[in-house]
Amino acid sequence: MSELHQYFSKAFLCTWLLALPLTLSLTLPLAGCSAPQADPSKKTIPTNSDQWQKKLGATFEELPKSDQQLLSRYMLRMKLSGAYESGAMPRITIKQALIQQREYERLHPNNPTGKKSPIIKSQQAASANAQNYPVALLPVKTSDSDSLNQVKLQFMLSNHGKVAIQSFKGTLTMQDAKLEKGKRFNIPLTQFEPAIKPEQSGKIIIESSIEDINVMRAIRNAHDVTINISEGMLVLEDGQRVEFDESLMK
Repeated sequence: MSELHQYFSKAFLCTWLLALPLTLSLTLPLAGCSAPQADPSKKTIPTNSDQWQKKLGATFEELPKSDQQLLSRYMLRMKLSGAYESGAMPRITIKQALIQQREYERLHPNNPTGKKSPIIKSQQAASANAQNYPVALLPVKTSDSDSLNQVKLQFMLSNHGKVAIQSFKGTLTMQDAKLEKGKRFNIPLTQFEPAIKPEQSGKIIIESSIEDINVMRAIRNAHDVTINISEGMLVLEDGQRVEFDESLMK
């Protein structure tokens, strides 16, 4: 080998060796790098009632099983509420939907999807319901001068059904031998805290202006008074709704 050829070979080797650390320093760190994984919970939920899971695709599969089930119940609740059809389906992230669904299920542990139970409404059912949910008037202390004033009335609702009562809204009718016709009392939505369990009772308290002296006398002698639920709605703890309709009870 000529001296010139040896000189160029050594020069090439030296240049390659000098460049090697720089090459390694540039390529080795890159070998262990990867793009950060996107958080699936930050993805926005599609508002298509039938294709939402398909459109989420792999994002849905990346969620823990418990979150998949929770999200499915949220989407079903939105569908049952008519949010899709009305255009009220919110554009929110998966994380926001999960937070909302957890809170909803905390408040409605027996009805996580908001499914409406069929309303009991027939003559036979109405008669049975009236017996299952009797109402009594508690004695009220009044004087003759109270006839034009607001009087606080307390009714006792008893639960002889099999499921606890969450709320009631409707009209009560008071009957007494001294009254030519029944006296009606409108009851605003009353939430029972805690719910009235089977074979227990809960109070309904209202204020009413009573000018009829015969009504006042009947109230003072509450043991002779008969109270009926003439119309209204009881909501039970399992989501069932019991409707009272005066026309069905005649």
